[in-house]
Amino acid sequence: MTQTPNLHLPKPYGMLIVLWLVGWTLRITVLSVPPLAIHIADDFGLGESLGALTMLPVVAIALGALPAAWFINRFGLRISIVGGLLVMVAASIARGQVPSTLLLFFMSALMGLGIAVFQTALPAATRCWTPSHLALGSAVYLNGMMMGELTSAGLTLPVVLPMANGDWTMVLILWAIPILLITLLVVMMKTPPGAIDNVAIEAADSATFPNWKDKRLWQFSILYTNSIIAFFIINAYCGSILRQRGEIEALEEFLFGYNAMPLLGSLLILAKPKWVGYRNPIGMAALCALLGLAGFTFFTGWLSWIAACITGFSATVMLILLLSLPPYIATGKAVTRLSAGMTLLGFSLSFALSLVGGWLADISQVNHMALIPALVFMLLSMAALGRHKLYPKYS
Repeated sequence: MTQTPNLHLPKPYGMLIVLWLVGWTLRITVLSVPPLAIHIADDFGLGESLGALTMLPVVAIALGALPAAWFINRFGLRISIVGGLLVMVAASIARGQVPSTLLLFFMSALMGLGIAVFQTALPAATRCWTPSHLALGSAVYLNGMMMGELTSAGLTLPVVLPMANGDWTMVLILWAIPILLITLLVVMMKTPPGAIDNVAIEAADSATFPNWKDKRLWQFSILYTNSIIAFFIINAYCGSILRQRGEIEALEEFLFGYNAMPLLGSLLILAKPKWVGYRNPIGMAALCALLGLAGFTFFTGWLSWIAACITGFSATVMLILLLSLPPYIATGKAVTRLSAGMTLLGFSLSFALSLVGGWLADISQVNHMALIPALVFMLLSMAALGRHKLYPKYS
């Protein structure tokens, strides 16, 4: 590598705090919607299409990764992060003010594109703002993202909705306030000695975009898909699976325990940042996620619930290690190029696998069949781990 992290240098605590806070915002506006689903459905007359309202920003994040890479290389990191945050906040608030369902979906997609910009910028920001602690910087902002997931999903109904007097549109505004304060902090922050305030990079060229013939891009994207689908597929189908098993009364407790696993997984990587860049921790996490998903698929009762939690924990560990790879093994435009390619392929493949799973469940009338495509993919993806114990640099 051209730059070796030195964990013995003083930690840039100020920049780590900024990275954690920006990471915290990544899923707030997306995951605050499912708890408000009934209220939104009543106001807009939505039926089954309400599920698409949650998925649409995720798809937009995937499709927005490539234009995000161009934007970052054209305008720089700080402008991209601030711009992405502002677009996300404005579109999120607008969802509660629009007069039609079409505009509701449009604003949700626009919100996802805003997220795509600063999510794609964060790996490069880690390399530029915490150059002596790359693995730690990645683990910190991803820990913030996991805390944001738990915060938005867990506090929207019991805390924020009562503060808004039951008005779901006001909930979106209340969640926007801390995000705007974090945006202001990014604008005002000063980079410490040794860090790079990458506010203006030369105009983008073809090197900005992923090379689809690059075998290593596909290797890391397949592994990234593994981590995404392992976690997402249980969240997507656990309600229908537990209902068919006669275990629906455990759904609330199951969801809370399962969605607490990402926070625990991120804490493990915070304690073990030296795992970043190595194959074996990713492989072990992938194996545990596979076995856990198999257990949830074929077992019932508390044994299947424990297996699901193992999947949630392991998939998070794997996801963080993979998202930490671009700033660790690449430099310059290669960081954004690799991050954008992994985001596009990872989210797109995961979405496709979930759709195939839903189709299988529909035609078989056996709900746990929805997990089979993910299981098969996760098993086959183990071959993408490669032969290098320490992944070589990427350019």
